[in-house]
Amino acid sequence: MKWKGIYSHRIFTQLVVFTLLISLIPTLSITSFLFYKLENMVKTELSNSYRQMTSQYIKNIDEKLTQYQYSLDVIADNTVILEALVDETKSPYIKGEQISSEVTKSLLLDRQKEIRNCMLYSDIDEYPVYGNRASMVKEAGHEEWFLRERAVKEGSFSYISSAGNVPVLSFVKNIENVNIHNYEKKQLGFLKLDLYMELVFKPADADLEKDSSYDVIVYSDKNELLYSSAPRKNPLLDAWLNTEDSTELLDGFTVKHETLKESSLNVLLLFDNHQLAVKQQTVRQMVLPILLGVTLLIIFWAWLYSRNFSARIGCLVQKFHKAETGDLNIYGPIAGNDEVSELDRQFSHMLGKLNALIQKNYIRELENKEAQLKNLQLQINPHFLYNTLETISSMAAVKQVFDICDICQKLGEIFRYNLGKNYGEFVTVAQELGHVQNYIFIIKKRYGNRFEVFYNISPDTDQVMTLRFILQPIIENAILHGLVKQTTTGTLELSVWEEDNCLMIRVEDDGIGMDIQKVEELNRSINVADNLTKTGRNIGIRNVNQRIKLACGERYGITVKSTLHYGSQFDIRLPLIRKGEKTDE
Repeated sequence: MKWKGIYSHRIFTQLVVFTLLISLIPTLSITSFLFYKLENMVKTELSNSYRQMTSQYIKNIDEKLTQYQYSLDVIADNTVILEALVDETKSPYIKGEQISSEVTKSLLLDRQKEIRNCMLYSDIDEYPVYGNRASMVKEAGHEEWFLRERAVKEGSFSYISSAGNVPVLSFVKNIENVNIHNYEKKQLGFLKLDLYMELVFKPADADLEKDSSYDVIVYSDKNELLYSSAPRKNPLLDAWLNTEDSTELLDGFTVKHETLKESSLNVLLLFDNHQLAVKQQTVRQMVLPILLGVTLLIIFWAWLYSRNFSARIGCLVQKFHKAETGDLNIYGPIAGNDEVSELDRQFSHMLGKLNALIQKNYIRELENKEAQLKNLQLQINPHFLYNTLETISSMAAVKQVFDICDICQKLGEIFRYNLGKNYGEFVTVAQELGHVQNYIFIIKKRYGNRFEVFYNISPDTDQVMTLRFILQPIIENAILHGLVKQTTTGTLELSVWEEDNCLMIRVEDDGIGMDIQKVEELNRSINVADNLTKTGRNIGIRNVNQRIKLACGERYGITVKSTLHYGSQFDIRLPLIRKGEKTDE
């Protein structure tokens, strides 16, 4: 009851007040912590950006190192190199040049600036090789990297070259020969690929005129500094190693740490946080005007929407008032796809159905009155008819004209079926078929052997209920307008079956048929419900179709198909109701 005062105002006022309450109050409430939220969003955005850049950088390095290792695998499996190492016929220098040429072609050394050197060291003392990229293991024993590593194993290592104090990343691959007879491996030597760490690990933007957005520090698993793209930031490595919680924020920098899969090297990416401060300042300068603009827009759109919405509601109310006065005409629809327009469409649909129902009931009442009038006109004492037929049959029997006896018997059964009050509107398929067979018997007596009739009746349909008198008009139409007009003997087939929870009846003939225009016109005319005065060859079929729709529903009725000179087909669809079940009679 406490809201009664609010609902006493017009809906326009209610909408404006409600919209402002649910929009302005939350908007003003979030202003106090909007800066905090936006700053966190900026931090998160930059952090995600740093994470993506780090991931992409590490991925590129891993792919690059994997490619170099794959090149070493290709060289180690090169049959020309393997054959040259064990060839005792050629000079050591010729073999060395041959091996050096294969190594150069495999690595494309002329195109790879990151490669410092690639050497093959043979361990076969009896077949020495010497060349630009080939030598003996014993010759390598005097070099600084060999002495430092003590025993060179397959894998990777890094060191600072004494020649120019250059950091070098080396990959080692053993060269083995497999004996195909006993599957024994014999080591022939090893390959050593040296890479300039400065070129391998340089930041992605270092080749451009502008500075890179981040700096890179590479150190070994022994915490030895190997490479730095910004030597002035080298003290950050010690600070990083001395922190216990491995924080990402360090002296104004965001630090991202990764370990390379293909080597035992650690990589630090350093991002300067001055971008964060710039973006936070930009956010502060942007928020207040936006908040002011949003507030004004909320007020404007609340007023505009409330006015339009209340106008649509008023239009719907006006339609209700017109319908209340008895005006069932459908006026222009209310635009939109919301509940108001849906309510308007449903209301208009209801008015249309109500108007159609009134007209339909009026037409049905007229048809009932007309049928009653015809019944009164055609009423004849049934006993008089039966007695007359029995008299005719007796006279025919005396004269031994048994065809007339048979015709009188069939005609008497037809009279009983027509005038019987115990049948009701619905009868069984078996009863309707009996009536049709009596009718066909009499018609065949008239036209002789002008046509043959075939029955294709499903046994389980005998006790299915159907409307009475729906088959005779259709069969009569097929015989009189299709079969007897042709010079040859025709056929008429009557089929009854169940399909999709419906009773299907088909009357099909091979008579003269109809063209497509006449078929379309017939299908249209039999579905006209308000044409009570039309007469013609289609009136019987139209009446049957309308009876089916009135008694069973709009989804049931007759469908006509025909082809000129090839016959016609009449399909009747009825609800599947077995004897004893309740009908809508």
